Amino acid sequence: MPSIEISKRDLADITGKQFSEKELEKLFIQIKCDPHFESDLIKLDVADVNRPDLLSCEGIARELKGIIGKEKGLPKISVEKSDYTVKVDPELKNIRPVIACAVVKNIKLNEEAIKQLIQLQEKLCENFGRGRKEAALGIYDFDKISWPVSYKAIKPDEIKFIPLDSSELLTPAEILRKHEKGIAYGPLLQGFKKYPLLIDNKKEVLSMPPIINSNSTGKVTEKTRNLFVEVTGFSLRFIIPVLNIMIAALVERGGKIYSVKIPDEKLTTPDFNPKNITLDFDYCNRILGTNFKPAEIVSLLEKARYYGRINGDKIEVSYLPYRQDIMDERDVIEDIALMYGYENLKPQEAEISTIGKVAEITNLKDKIAYMLIGLRMQEVLTFTLTNKENLTKKFVDKGELIEIANPVSSNYQFVRNTLIPAMLEFISANTKKEFPQKIFEIGECYDLKNRKTKTKLCVSISGTGNFTEIRQIAEYILRSLNLKFEVKKSDNENFIEGRQASILVNNKEVGILGEISPKTLKNFGIETPTCVLEFDLN
Repeated sequence: MPSIEISKRDLADITGKQFSEKELEKLFIQIKCDPHFESDLIKLDVADVNRPDLLSCEGIARELKGIIGKEKGLPKISVEKSDYTVKVDPELKNIRPVIACAVVKNIKLNEEAIKQLIQLQEKLCENFGRGRKEAALGIYDFDKISWPVSYKAIKPDEIKFIPLDSSELLTPAEILRKHEKGIAYGPLLQGFKKYPLLIDNKKEVLSMPPIINSNSTGKVTEKTRNLFVEVTGFSLRFIIPVLNIMIAALVERGGKIYSVKIPDEKLTTPDFNPKNITLDFDYCNRILGTNFKPAEIVSLLEKARYYGRINGDKIEVSYLPYRQDIMDERDVIEDIALMYGYENLKPQEAEISTIGKVAEITNLKDKIAYMLIGLRMQEVLTFTLTNKENLTKKFVDKGELIEIANPVSSNYQFVRNTLIPAMLEFISANTKKEFPQKIFEIGECYDLKNRKTKTKLCVSISGTGNFTEIRQIAEYILRSLNLKFEVKKSDNENFIEGRQASILVNNKEVGILGEISPKTLKNFGIETPTCVLEFDLN
């Protein structure tokens, strides 16, 4: 749960209204924030991790203005066309290729505004931007830049500039070795022969994305009136929301927005044209247990900063693109419920009486977990979603895979069909811990061929394990469950030939066990012998 700090006085300045703590407590509930008051300082825990637009005082103020009726409907954000351009070097294709930008003029900054600017920048880059990997945001003093700007690939020792809050001229290579930010984020550029730099028309360095701004153009003060904002990464799916959220925040500070062209990508940003979604108000009432009339739903939508237009038995809903969390109409319905107030929704008793009991598979999972814990093994939990490399390259599985159409990250792009890669990845992340490592997981996988979810058990021993030991564990579990089983020779390229076997129950193959091959261990960066067993508990 992200936490931010805002000033009560600053919130009043942006919203144009003074609030008591009691009023704010009630209002914050409607935007899913938990406040802690310390005089003028408000510490907020933002419960909705899908709303990075609420990670600053400006975003909070924008939502509150809708709730209190100060403003309603879509926030007014217009973008003026301009001739500002950023040229992108083709050599950045495999380094950090994508950039989106904007210019903000006539901004009104004070000490608190700069604090919020820095806080939002850090939260967006660390949380939504995955530690600057997927999105790194830079803000510059526009008046110190000579246009056009170039986004170039530069050799490690080709140029020198003074990084932000420093006084020493350093090359990009020296920054990665000496500067605090270079040491922290240097791994993002590891292995590249050239590094990305933003340079203006006078050859002045603006920044070294995603590491550090320059001290000349990358320092924003209370005297700064015009800003240049850029976001770099690998996919517009991450970059555009980060840019939009920052620009929307700057609009709340009085900024006027100008577009920037990226001719090489045929891209002009930012784009605040509204997005649209259709809401069935009968479905909305059914979900919430309400009897709202269409006009009442439209009114609640306007409080939540949407625009709604009644069209027959539907409502055409518009929202601005900084709301990257809107996936379907249920996300809109949730906001309607928040504006109405959860406390006003009347619960209904279930008309069908049922008697609950623990599912058989749950009893089985618990029994097996107790047995393995008794063998001094440690249970681990890993993500159901993983990346393609783990499932097809590091660990070769030729089964069909489910790919997520709109993944949050490339690290969570596929639904796993086996637990083994996750176990090996866990071991590879703990190579500096004490060995032997004896772990197990009972988790869900999806069998696309049979179109059903399967609960699987995976046991791994790294450091001392061998075929005999892992087979003994498999036989112990199966005999304890009173199952008749066979262990037969198998041929799986992820295991060492002659030290692997298939597990059969009632003449049906339910799993595999054996010693992982040196090639597969190398793929995961594991240097100790490792053996694994996996079988389907269903």
